[in-house]
Amino acid sequence: MTGRQLTIGCIDYLNCYPFYHHMLAQKPLKGVHVKPGLPEDLNRLVKQGVLDLSPISAAAYPPLREQIVLLPWFCLSSVGYVGSVILASKVPIEQLHGKRVGISRASKTSEILLKILLEKHYGLVPQYCTTPPRPALDDTEAALIIGNDAMVNLGRPVSYIYDIGDLWLQKTGRPVVFAVFAVQKKAVEKQGRIILKVIDSFSNSLALMADEKQAVIKAAAEKYPDIDYDISAYYDLLQFDFTPELKAALGYYFHAAADHGLIEPINALGFLDRNLEITEYRPGHDKEGTDDKPRTVRIPGR
Repeated sequence: MTGRQLTIGCIDYLNCYPFYHHMLAQKPLKGVHVKPGLPEDLNRLVKQGVLDLSPISAAAYPPLREQIVLLPWFCLSSVGYVGSVILASKVPIEQLHGKRVGISRASKTSEILLKILLEKHYGLVPQYCTTPPRPALDDTEAALIIGNDAMVNLGRPVSYIYDIGDLWLQKTGRPVVFAVFAVQKKAVEKQGRIILKVIDSFSNSLALMADEKQAVIKAAAEKYPDIDYDISAYYDLLQFDFTPELKAALGYYFHAAADHGLIEPINALGFLDRNLEITEYRPGHDKEGTDDKPRTVRIPGR
């Protein structure tokens, strides 16, 4: 391992805080710099090689898969209702055909979820336009809002609120994996030991959700004081452990998105194990897990 500082990203939303409470509030890691940002920003910085390790939008994985490897233990997911990924609409969702629908640039995963839902499952073809993370809905009939921006007072009454995680479960029977944790392959080769310390810190932090949940909630509320939401209830909705069911759900999402022409097809996912080796899985489309046995691949230079 070199002496270079490890730079890790952190989604600057309430949902990501449980992974970082241990290192931010209890035991900082030497040689680790935490850089917060919106998912879109972190996706770009991972692509540019600025971030060595970071959560990224699940949809950002396909074009980066030759450059990064995923941590198999962690994700940001929900089974059904999530509360922080919503479609706010002036009219019922069935009436959005041909209407202007705003898409937040903050997360690619949610954009693809919404497009598949509207076009495939509702048979609609809206006019999509780009909106800021917290849109005013002045020039659109509806808008996708995610993260903290979906959990604050929108400033005006909205006739219809649709939870994207809930709609996806209703229409597909699947959970949603919104974000995964990526590591630069070159960083694994050079800084593997500190990466393992970050992984341990994440695990310790999630353990605090069970042992000291109120302390985590208090710290999160202080960090994000504008959240108009029951934080404890919100954290109960989220899934942080990357279970076989969620890996299968991610495989289904990639399959559906590729079939809809929104991403390139994915044949395998690369996961990092604790021996700092890459294990490849072919994502299954069933609810049990993957379609075949894992295959270990050596990282070049190791």
